[in-house]
Amino acid sequence: MDDSSNPSHTTEFSPEARKIHGTTSTENINDNHGSIFDELQSPVSSSIFDSDSKSSEDEELEPVSYIPECPSQMKPHIGQVFHTLDDATVFYNKYARQAKVAFKFCKGTGYVVKQFEERHNHDMVQLRHKRLMRLNRNIDPRGLRRDLRAYVDGVDAQMVLNDMKRKKEICSSFTYDFEVNSKGRLTRLFWCDPIAKHNYHLYGDIVSFDTTYSTNRYCMIFAPFTGKDNHGRPVTFGAGLLSKENAPSFEWLFEKFVKCMGAAPKLIITDQDLGMKVAVDSVLVDTRHRWCMWHIMFKVTEKLPKNQLHNEDLKKELNKCVWSELIDPEEFKETWHEIMEKYGLTNNELFSTMFANRKFRVCPQHTIVPAYFRDFPMSSLIKTTSISESQNSFFKRYTKSRCNLVEFLIHYNNALDAQRSNSNRFEYHDSNTTPMLKTNSALERHASTIYSDGGFKAIQEEIEEAIDCCTMVKTSIEDDTEIFVINDKFSKDWSVSYSVSGDSYVCGCKLFQRLGLVCSHIFWALRNKKLKLVPDHLHGGRWLKSNFVKPVHCGFVDDIENALIIDLATQEWRDMHGDYFEVAQTIKGNVDRIRAFRQIIAEGKKAIFGEGIVLSISDKRQMIENLYGSQARSEIDVHPPDVVKTKGSGRRPLTRLEQAMKMKAKPGRKCAECGEVGNHDARNCKKIKEKQKKKIVMMF
Repeated sequence: MDDSSNPSHTTEFSPEARKIHGTTSTENINDNHGSIFDELQSPVSSSIFDSDSKSSEDEELEPVSYIPECPSQMKPHIGQVFHTLDDATVFYNKYARQAKVAFKFCKGTGYVVKQFEERHNHDMVQLRHKRLMRLNRNIDPRGLRRDLRAYVDGVDAQMVLNDMKRKKEICSSFTYDFEVNSKGRLTRLFWCDPIAKHNYHLYGDIVSFDTTYSTNRYCMIFAPFTGKDNHGRPVTFGAGLLSKENAPSFEWLFEKFVKCMGAAPKLIITDQDLGMKVAVDSVLVDTRHRWCMWHIMFKVTEKLPKNQLHNEDLKKELNKCVWSELIDPEEFKETWHEIMEKYGLTNNELFSTMFANRKFRVCPQHTIVPAYFRDFPMSSLIKTTSISESQNSFFKRYTKSRCNLVEFLIHYNNALDAQRSNSNRFEYHDSNTTPMLKTNSALERHASTIYSDGGFKAIQEEIEEAIDCCTMVKTSIEDDTEIFVINDKFSKDWSVSYSVSGDSYVCGCKLFQRLGLVCSHIFWALRNKKLKLVPDHLHGGRWLKSNFVKPVHCGFVDDIENALIIDLATQEWRDMHGDYFEVAQTIKGNVDRIRAFRQIIAEGKKAIFGEGIVLSISDKRQMIENLYGSQARSEIDVHPPDVVKTKGSGRRPLTRLEQAMKMKAKPGRKCAECGEVGNHDARNCKKIKEKQKKKIVMMF
């Protein structure tokens, strides 16, 4: 080999996102590779892997070393002193991780460079590969998640309470409360921010309450309070975490909720949990309690007698009777007894119990059947806990069952921000768009200016029905009241009463009382009176645009801006995102502008981070503390809760109907014995068993 070939070459090296030119010194390396390729291609030459080959494999290659070229201030030197290990680590990372640098701690001095080997035993990393270096991957999401969980292990409950305490100090309107057991472990937690209070005073007359599971590693029950806003969208009023799903826990949570809001809801919808019922009776004394009818009717269809299990006519008539809001209690009783007699269910224990519980006998404010809610304001707004279940599903998209309490609260806040962002988008749409009109009615034009988009669409349908489907049957006058009998699209007659002295309209269908929407029958009467504007008393308070919504509870604070928790860092971060996306959308498709923008970002990174993004131990700790909003203190007053076993844990046994549906959905397979396609095999084939029985009979 030719030893005279020993060139020095330069390669690009960037351990810290910057160009460093390195000089490579080599010895005894043949730069003429043609001889090797010639040997590989020559048919007479031996293989280079042949032990008998006379090639130059006996010649030993001396090790290759690389010396990077960099500013002298970046190179370590023997005797160099660093006050802390973090400072030494940062300096080491900026120079090169593969270089051999040994530090020694000297008391009173700090960390001193004891040994330094400048030569590298590998080539320098090319610029395009720098992002793959472990040094530049220390913000890996998986590693970060591991660091986050390790940081809060055993102190997550205390950190959550510290964060809530900080928010309370910043904003007096923020509310939280908690309880611990005899071991100092968290068992109950309730919290509510100013925006949730604001929304409750606007929309908190009807509340749905339901619990859900698998939102945190301790299996604590997540219990949010949910309602509907002026767009018909779910809105969260507050939430709690409970270790036990019993009456005392629900009583505690309801007490904290009412104390926080200053007023109890007028109507609350829950499932048939006995603990919830006891808590409502005990705490929400003046609140009407309604069981979710969907759960009740679902159980009814499962527990029908065998001879009526597949009777679709019975199910239709039963649902029409139970779910109808257009009949009064007396009509409900008559229709119910007719159905029971028609299908021979008069003495059926299940239906007898259900009819007896159509309104709770313990307390008169508890009712089940919608017919008993016709006179209750806004009773048709929420009839089941489905809105709570949809919100629980929405929150679960943001959190995981393995989350600690700190992670859970971060995910909850993110979900709440998303919910409120959607609400803000609807408000922006209401204030900056004009709905499309479907008629020439002046009433429709006026309605489009005062109602939210969701409310106006429902109102628009009623106006169309009034124009196209409603007709007057007769009219009469009693004292100072005009009565219009209107026939609607269902061929049903309804009476609309107009009080001349009070200038007010009332309809027998009671849609305005039940849902806050003007019905088609009243709209017909308004058109008959040649009115061009919807009267003020028919505006309602729920479905108006946000500027016009009227509070449903007293003690309302309208100056919400002064009650918000101001987090300047979060606000600046959001503004930064907005600025970035604004620029990104503007320059999209323009290569020159994109390159210029990237250059600006690169220069900004260099100005902020210096030579590179290197996280020392203290930097990582600071980043985690900034993310969580609090520090993990050595002194812990509240310990994490014990892992609890709730009603929602485990697997519920399937009912007969569910088992049959599961078996029907299961794909069939061919039996090796009888050859039929079904849900059996040779081990449990009925025909094989029949043959075996016949053989036994023949033997005797």
